[in-house]
Amino acid sequence: MDNEYYKTKDLAEAGALIINKQELVQIKREGSVCWFVFKDKSKCKELADKFYFGKMNANIRDYHEILNRLKNRIFSGV
Repeated sequence: MDNEYYKTKDLAEAGALIINKQELVQIKREGSVCWFVFKDKSKCKELADKFYFGKMNANIRDYHEILNRLKNRIFSGV
């Protein structure tokens, strides 16, 4: 599974991928670390580069809502 999916433990990056219509497959827990696992590895890598280099635009209200939903899933254990 690890080779075909994109994984990140960065909450902000995961939110950026979701707002860009990438499918979150699961949130995988390893001890106290949560990994966000996405389906399209090549597209996620491309979007992650845009995110980290400040070349991604998004509706900030929608982005904030996505981050809140991810935090709720993490802390509720879902």
